[in-house]
Amino acid sequence: MNKKIAAITGLVILALGITGYFFYSKHARIVPVNIISADRKIPIQDVKMFLSGFPMQSASEDPRKFFSKEIINAYTVRFFKFIQTEISYTTREEHLKAVKEYLRSVLDPGKADEIFALYERFLDYEVNLKEKAKSWSNPRNSEELLRYLKAVQDYRREVFGSDVADAMWGAEVKANEYSIRKNEIKTDPNLYGAEKEKKINSLKEDMWGDDASLVEESPLSDPEKFASYQEKQVIYQKDLRELTEDQRVERIKKFRNELFSPEQVTRLEQVDEQIQAEKMREADYFTQEAAIKNDSSMDNDKKAQAIRDLQDRIFEDDAEAFRRRLNIKDSMDMKGRR
Repeated sequence: MNKKIAAITGLVILALGITGYFFYSKHARIVPVNIISADRKIPIQDVKMFLSGFPMQSASEDPRKFFSKEIINAYTVRFFKFIQTEISYTTREEHLKAVKEYLRSVLDPGKADEIFALYERFLDYEVNLKEKAKSWSNPRNSEELLRYLKAVQDYRREVFGSDVADAMWGAEVKANEYSIRKNEIKTDPNLYGAEKEKKINSLKEDMWGDDASLVEESPLSDPEKFASYQEKQVIYQKDLRELTEDQRVERIKKFRNELFSPEQVTRLEQVDEQIQAEKMREADYFTQEAAIKNDSSMDNDKKAQAIRDLQDRIFEDDAEAFRRRLNIKDSMDMKGRR
């Protein structure tokens, strides 16, 4: 693997998590919705690829299928990253020579030369962005993340031109922008669930217009359903906090019925029962443990043995695991007090 290129990449490229840098003074104003203009018409399917986690290209994939028409699209940067992991870097000249040979071995000569010219600019862009980033600071909130996102895309437009930069990074930027703005709405502690859902729907319409309903389709797989279920609870956390325990249980059940089959709802309820039983078992244990610790008729050795016997009796086959968990907790508590 090309360690030098990988190191450069890790420092300068905006990942899905957006953990890079931000030049605050240049972009101090609030960032309006749509860093990538809605006029660009970024394919909704490309955006969804990034929202779902766009995997790196594998060696088994044929590059020709990504560039059968234009060479500049949502797959271009992904392909360049693949090249950097596959072709070693000793010097810039040697690396580019190897890249050119590789491209001509997997693509038609005309396309190979076009992509090579773009890759050469891409390589310089990464190095220069690394230098620029040295004067940038860590983003601290959603607004600063958005400004960072815009700052990096503006720089790409300076280097490649707006059309090329938006074609290469547009889907990724739109996916990241939507995720940042949506997460800010989801986690707002002052909004009720219905207000949050209304704001999220408005955000989708602002960013995609008539295609808003296509951005996040109904979950189909079990992992997708469970992720939606968890998200629903985050969105409605203010509502849930203000309900009585019985009301909260009913609201959670409603969320489940909206997403899961009756069989899946039953399994989730069984898990709830197991969790509740475990909480009650531990509460019973700690009550009895406290009584032993406060028993003045026993010395410390007898107390330790009585507590161990209590653990064996209450937790049975899980007693050793429970003791390990207590030891880890005690160790962490001691470190925290230092």
